[in-house]
Amino acid sequence: MKKIYFNVFVVITFALFTAIPSWAVSLESIFDYQKKSMFPDTCEMQIRTTVTLPGQPSQVVNTAVLTAGESKSVTTIKSSMMQMRMIQNDGRMKTIDLKTGKSLPAQNVPNRGPAEVNKQMGAPADYNAPVRDGELWKLVPKDSKRPTLYYSEKAKRVVKMVAPVEGATAESLLEYCDNSCPLPGTLKKVSITTTLAEGATSTIVLEIIVAKQRHAIPMNIFDIE
Repeated sequence: MKKIYFNVFVVITFALFTAIPSWAVSLESIFDYQKKSMFPDTCEMQIRTTVTLPGQPSQVVNTAVLTAGESKSVTTIKSSMMQMRMIQNDGRMKTIDLKTGKSLPAQNVPNRGPAEVNKQMGAPADYNAPVRDGELWKLVPKDSKRPTLYYSEKAKRVVKMVAPVEGATAESLLEYCDNSCPLPGTLKKVSITTTLAEGATSTIVLEIIVAKQRHAIPMNIFDIE
């Protein structure tokens, strides 16, 4: 009889330990940790973006961004093809050509940031329960238009996204700052490889060169009228 009870105990224990990986991390905890990668609302950033298209040489775009809250920003873009400044203020934007000094009339636009990867991910309710995929946890979206996420329990961050983009597939690899950065744990680099239906690929590498929190910013730099 003792042997039977022992065998039952072994079976139950084995079942419990093999079942744990299926629910060891929750959607809520994944998204809570991911929130820690977000930049402060009031922030100064220097970003370098390298774009490589099939059959073309790489293009490098340098971007400087200054934000004040969620609705105000000044973005200066410089590359071999363009030099412009975009000022956003509460849903309105003015674009200035830095070469000529001319500006376009202000227009209504949604407020956007250059490194808002988290907004693409949605919320816990948008995904099915995480499942193991090698060393990562895979989050499959309920809506196929959203990206599939891959979460690293070690890094406590989403480290890969795979999303459909107009008949192509875009894979994004995400890297985060360590404790040597002014804003530890925030996004450091995004490498996006898009594979077209015919097999050609394009790459976009976005690198956060510097990101630091700002506190006192003169509001007149956001004037658009």
